[in-house]
Amino acid sequence: MLNMTEKLVVYLDPETLKYMFLNYTKERNYPVMTKLYTLLHEGYVNDLIVTPLTFEHVYPYIQDNKIPVEYLNMMGDIGQLQCHLRFTVRTLQLIRVINSFFELDYKKPIWRDAFSSDPDERTKSGFNKYLSISASNVMKAMEREKNNSQVYYFIESFKEKKPKESIAGEYYAYVWKQFPDLIKPHLPLDGDPEDHVKRFLSYEDIRDIPEFHIISNILYPLFETYGIQEIEYGRKDDLLLSAEKMAAYMPYCNYYVTTADVTELVSMIGINEPYNVLLYDDNESSLYRLIDDLTNAVNSKSIEKKKKETRTIFRKPR
Repeated sequence: MLNMTEKLVVYLDPETLKYMFLNYTKERNYPVMTKLYTLLHEGYVNDLIVTPLTFEHVYPYIQDNKIPVEYLNMMGDIGQLQCHLRFTVRTLQLIRVINSFFELDYKKPIWRDAFSSDPDERTKSGFNKYLSISASNVMKAMEREKNNSQVYYFIESFKEKKPKESIAGEYYAYVWKQFPDLIKPHLPLDGDPEDHVKRFLSYEDIRDIPEFHIISNILYPLFETYGIQEIEYGRKDDLLLSAEKMAAYMPYCNYYVTTADVTELVSMIGINEPYNVLLYDDNESSLYRLIDDLTNAVNSKSIEKKKKETRTIFRKPR
């Protein structure tokens, strides 16, 4: 796990949150969602759990340029933690690695690469307090995400039969061209920035940058499994989006829920293992397994917390 927070970070995909919201508003009755919501809410109240939020989670609910207050309340109740946009995560990861490569000072904690606030800081319930979360901002952000997607690059590379291990340099060269003003301050001051970037992009280990490592290892097998024509016709767009989101957010989570196809593929390949993340699909049986695993983890953390708060003559428990 990249983000060594003390909290348990639980990412739920939009499909899971959709059914949780239907259950929350009492439009439907899903016992599994009642249990999951209760567990996440109690974990947040007890300062043990946070649930990341992306704009993809919010976008489907926008009507008449408004986000439903009920949805905001539900996300607030389970300890929402706002994620950066995917291309922002990709760029910030690249900057961190560039700093390391050139042995420059970079004091920002790793959580800043993915989240808008520190997961370990307790926040007031309800993410609607953030001015950045508005219907218009969400819609603009979704357009930016679409414009900055690099899935097309992977499609072309696959069709040209380029090995996924060989394309990291081109992949990040594109990021450099998009955001030079953000990256330049993190290059050595002496010399030509283009020369520094060229040297960095020739470094083989950049293929192990988490975002590239994950997305390349998911997309290439997806193309092989479903056929490139199915991808180009847009019939697998939901899987491509799931892969993009996983590449950005999975390394910062303890538990990650996504589509069944992507979960099965990633579990077979095992690319979640270096990040110490447990995977689940959004089917009922898998969500019950998540509830069991999370309950055990919460109980362990609660015991650990109580041990830390044992009363002494010098310190009273909170």
